[in-house]
Amino acid sequence: MTKKSTCRRWMACAWTLALMTLTACGGGGGGGSGGGLFPPIGLPPPAGAAYRLDVGIAGAGRVASQPAGIDCADSCGADFAAGTQVTLTAAPAAGQVLGGWAGACSGAASTCTVRMDAALAVTATFVAAPPVVGWGDALTVSAGGASQPKVAVDAQGRALLVWRQLEADQLTDRLWGSLYRPGGDWSAPQRLEANSGGVRDIRVAIDKASGRAVVVWTQLSSVGAYDLWALQVDPSTGWGAPALLETVGGTVGFASAGIDANGNATAVWSQIGPATRFSIYANRYTPAGGWGTAGLIETDEVVGTVDGDPAVVVAGSGESVAVWKRSTGSSASLWTNRADAGGNWAAAAELVPDAGTGQSIGAHDLAIDAGGNALLAWGQADLPGGSNQWESAVWFKRYAAGAWQGGTARVDAPFTGTQAFLSTPVLRMNAAGSAVVSWGRQDQALMAATAAPGAAFGAGHAVRPAASLALASLPALGVDDASHALTAWTEANGKGTSDLHAARYAPAEGWGAPAPQEATDEAANTPDIGMNELGNAVLAWQQFEPGAGTRILVRRYASGR
Repeated sequence: MTKKSTCRRWMACAWTLALMTLTACGGGGGGGSGGGLFPPIGLPPPAGAAYRLDVGIAGAGRVASQPAGIDCADSCGADFAAGTQVTLTAAPAAGQVLGGWAGACSGAASTCTVRMDAALAVTATFVAAPPVVGWGDALTVSAGGASQPKVAVDAQGRALLVWRQLEADQLTDRLWGSLYRPGGDWSAPQRLEANSGGVRDIRVAIDKASGRAVVVWTQLSSVGAYDLWALQVDPSTGWGAPALLETVGGTVGFASAGIDANGNATAVWSQIGPATRFSIYANRYTPAGGWGTAGLIETDEVVGTVDGDPAVVVAGSGESVAVWKRSTGSSASLWTNRADAGGNWAAAAELVPDAGTGQSIGAHDLAIDAGGNALLAWGQADLPGGSNQWESAVWFKRYAAGAWQGGTARVDAPFTGTQAFLSTPVLRMNAAGSAVVSWGRQDQALMAATAAPGAAFGAGHAVRPAASLALASLPALGVDDASHALTAWTEANGKGTSDLHAARYAPAEGWGAPAPQEATDEAANTPDIGMNELGNAVLAWQQFEPGAGTRILVRRYASGR
């Protein structure tokens, strides 16, 4: 007999012995009562059996099970009774989403169910959430009786918001504020000063790179005149202490402020004195020494002239540039002065001269880029000889290398009419020098134009076309480092109130269609926009609510960057 045949006979005998054993023990097709050496194929596992479910986690998030047993943000596992249906739920950490399941689970749904018929392994992978683009929900920040919000946003997305808050006596406005930190909420509103008089005008300036800011406001004193106050805002310590910027007896008109990356700030304002006319004063703040002594930055003492509406900007180097309007009642001109990084002012000089009765200079705005290049925009109406039609337009002039450049130019073609005056132009620049300016026309159109660094403005665009219903506010405006811009405004709605709208500009697409920003029939007004270089912004406005009065509301815009 060969070796091969011997092997085959042995295998046959082995299989026969195995079958006989199974049959004898009741494990075959017979009806014995025992369990046999092996459980039959297709029957459930013996009672009391359990299997292990291991969960691995990649990224930031948690996985929990139902029934309980697994709840962890790192790899973990638990034993479950055989046949149990186990549902796993993934909970991403802030800023994360579930990228997907692997192993015994698949897909990217937040839950996955497995049946424990054997030991299983599952992996949940969390990844960074895709950027969110667009407007968030409206959020109420203040109590009733609030008005005139001003908002600023720094490079980190931190925001500060200040407003006037009416006291319980319904007679006196106080200065209140709130701070926002990315990933958190707005801080509890708090009063920022302890003076007795009412707050009137508020201004905010921020250095976006550092987050340092300065708030200036006018407040009624005990002798019935308005004083000028200021406080600093530091991103690490929050609100600073209020400081009185001037001690002149005459009332303060309007003020402006600027700040550099080191926290050095300059405030410029109009005030009655030293005689009976409005003059232009300035004061400078340094972190080491606080506010200095207020001083005149112009020497015009001609009776009948008024210097007012000052605007100031501060370069990253600490240099300050100021512009104001000088008027006599029948004519007006624009004047300027500059201070070096140490706060030393030069002599005031006429910047845009008065051209007589055939010209009228209106309001102006001033902006500066990271390199210290400034841009001035103002409204102006000209009456050509022999005509009764005014030609009104926004004009601009540039400041570079420490001096104003020669010549002026129109931003856009003039608007012609018998009373074709324009609203105050609102001007913003980004760090690289790209600019956007927006203004309202007498026909109720809201216009805007943009300019590349050092270049002329392009043609004006009607963000809101001419309409029978009036514009109800100046435009709020912001621009980022990619020259995207946001503008917001309120307009009459034919119901006796006003609605809030906004529009966005992208260089490749132009201005988008206006979009409503609130859905009530109650009045919205005084919008303001704070926007950083990444295009993330906060829109703030006052909204009337029946039974509460006006509250401050905010909406955040996410650029996706």
